[in-house]
Amino acid sequence: MAEKEPQEVKATRVDDAASGPEATRGETFKTPDVDIYETEEELVLVADVPGVGKDAVDLGLEEGVLEITAHGRSPGGAREAAHEEYRPAGFYRAFKLSEEIDAGKIAAALKDGVLTVRLPKSARAKPRRIEVKPG
Repeated sequence: MAEKEPQEVKATRVDDAASGPEATRGETFKTPDVDIYETEEELVLVADVPGVGKDAVDLGLEEGVLEITAHGRSPGGAREAAHEEYRPAGFYRAFKLSEEIDAGKIAAALKDGVLTVRLPKSARAKPRRIEVKPG
């Protein structure tokens, strides 16, 4: 697959660098639509990957870059088509994570074609209240 520039995900900013479909090794990859929500505890990345099963999703984290690859499947399943005009597409997107993300605690779930990736903030990135004592 040709290298794409990863998007940067920080606790306060997301740089969007989405591009169009890419065809490699007989499979077409599309850029999935992604929403990112921030709470005090984590960032939640929600990606639309319709037609993709749990076993067809690959999440990887290397050198601070989170890669999402989801391989599409034919609606006919394992059957060979007599004539085929529809080609299933996979999905690919990469995000550069800031140091504010606790990479060891990243978790993901897939339900009904929606991939949810939870990116917990590290302790130093979470807001904290400092107690003021009487002097």
